[in-house]
Amino acid sequence: MTELIATPLDVIEIGNGAKFVFGGVYAANEGYFAEIHLQNNGKVRMIEKSSALPNREIAVAWMRNRCETNAA
Repeated sequence: MTELIATPLDVIEIGNGAKFVFGGVYAANEGYFAEIHLQNNGKVRMIEKSSALPNREIAVAWMRNRCETNAA
């Protein structure tokens, strides 16, 4: 089974040198969704993924809010 790698439509990255929070907004059949990832000391993990969101603007706002909150 081949995994489909999607290119994000919008991206944000916030960091302080050792810790980075980044997110992306993606198109899906049922709308849009966003993912938030944390990179800390070279390790990357997904920390949050939205449910389906009705439009791109809401998905970008969700992503920005979560990135800023997790970067603090």
